[in-house]
Amino acid sequence: MEIESVRALKREIIARVLRPLLLRSFELEQKRRAAEPRRLPLREVAPIALGIAPGGLLAVRVQQRNAATARLVEEMRSMAHEEVEVRYVGSIRSFARAGGAAWLRARRRPLVIGASIGHFAVTAGTLGAFATERKTGATVILGNNHVLADEDRGRIGDAVLQPGAADGGSRANDRVGALLHFVALNRESTNIVDAAVATIDADVAFDATTLTGFGKVNGAREEPLLPGTPVAKLGRTTGLTRGIVTAIEVDDVRVDYDSGRLVFDDQIEIEGTDGVFSRGGDSGSLIVDERGHGCGLLFAGSTTGGSNGRGLTYANPIDRVLGALGLALPALGTRLRFSAWRPSSSASGGPRTSCAKACATTRVASASASRASATSSPSRSTGAKAPANRA
Repeated sequence: MEIESVRALKREIIARVLRPLLLRSFELEQKRRAAEPRRLPLREVAPIALGIAPGGLLAVRVQQRNAATARLVEEMRSMAHEEVEVRYVGSIRSFARAGGAAWLRARRRPLVIGASIGHFAVTAGTLGAFATERKTGATVILGNNHVLADEDRGRIGDAVLQPGAADGGSRANDRVGALLHFVALNRESTNIVDAAVATIDADVAFDATTLTGFGKVNGAREEPLLPGTPVAKLGRTTGLTRGIVTAIEVDDVRVDYDSGRLVFDDQIEIEGTDGVFSRGGDSGSLIVDERGHGCGLLFAGSTTGGSNGRGLTYANPIDRVLGALGLALPALGTRLRFSAWRPSSSASGGPRTSCAKACATTRVASASASRASATSSPSRSTGAKAPANRA
């Protein structure tokens, strides 16, 4: 099928198959809430994600095996006239935790792409990229919300450490910047991105474009990303890995976070070509094509599924990330302007000031006139309790 035909088929399946299930589930949930007000919401409706696979096939990703999902898959096969690629992907988790490549877990000055980083209360994730704010021209650190903003629990101005706390980083010795903005995670509806930015302190040097072992970051990819595109990433846990895009525009990807299960649409799916593509601690990695153009921001994955049985990786489309946060990736030859902000130790303020942004289904929490100190929030140590697959 042509890509537009696959998109139309996705819409038809959602309308004819999945939406009625959601409506029935909603009615059941309302009845249960009335009878048992303290009962948790019913979240598992149809644990199947749909996307576009290579060859113009409908990508069907099964996250939970049971008789109900088997019947749904067969119905989708029939509607697609067998032009489907069905894979069991298992549980998908955000990817921040301990472990990883030694040199990327160490203290790196200047800062480098791929190094261990995190909000002071988070174990560790990956420094994805150095981006430019479109409004101010300032250079900032780009990563995941769950790495830099602690799943919305962080306050603007909180200390960001390199290396992350799980790799020995401390606020006394390893602060490199402060939380500046983040896209709030939506627990009631669909998400598109898991993203945040941090400032860079004035005394911290950085290498803005080098991807060690690969080459240079060369701006964001402008042409559409298609299934079958070769990609690479440099992450704190698995280092430099290469893979291939196995599906695009994947909807209803259910991801387990510390704070609960969240749903994401329009995601990129990637499989490693020489083994695993990512593991816990790689969250925030910038995914690039063969020319160094940014394609996606890695945020989650599974340890099972895929053609090699070693798991799949999921990433936010980079254009959605940059649009939501008002950023640009530096192209080769671009001169970056340094501009750091350090919050006052006496400042105080709320953790999440939201405003509407380019993503209709996301909200951006931005620094307001009153910003919290990097030392004003009590430490929350998540340590080794972070989910095993959280990148």
